[in-house]
Amino acid sequence: MPTLPPRWRSLLFPALALALMFGAWRSYGGQGVLLAALMISFWVLLHFTQLMRVLRIAASRPMGQVADLAPVLHRLRVGQSQSDVVRLTRSLGLRVNAAEETTSVLSWSDEAGHTLVATFVHGRLSAFEHRPPEAPSAQS
Repeated sequence: MPTLPPRWRSLLFPALALALMFGAWRSYGGQGVLLAALMISFWVLLHFTQLMRVLRIAASRPMGQVADLAPVLHRLRVGQSQSDVVRLTRSLGLRVNAAEETTSVLSWSDEAGHTLVATFVHGRLSAFEHRPPEAPSAQS
């Protein structure tokens, strides 16, 4: 599924909300506008509640730690939002790169030593890499 450019994605919700408000006003007048405003606010509250639930679960776990990385890797897809990845890992990732405006690189690891490094551009997963555990070096 192709993703929208970041600028279009940020304008999509206000444009749809305005179209809904205009259509409600044309069809039902003031009562339609009130109903449309209530529907939009309900939708915003649902998404806010969902995001807070994900962050509450992630806050109860150590940063960058995952119980098992295999199911997470199986369900990851390029284009997922950062909140979807946090929902999958049930943990906030450790920042790998310096703070940039559009790109962030986060990592998660499990107890076996496997590491997931994910790159997010404008809040969307653009690439991810699985790093297997490093073999212990033999010292003589």
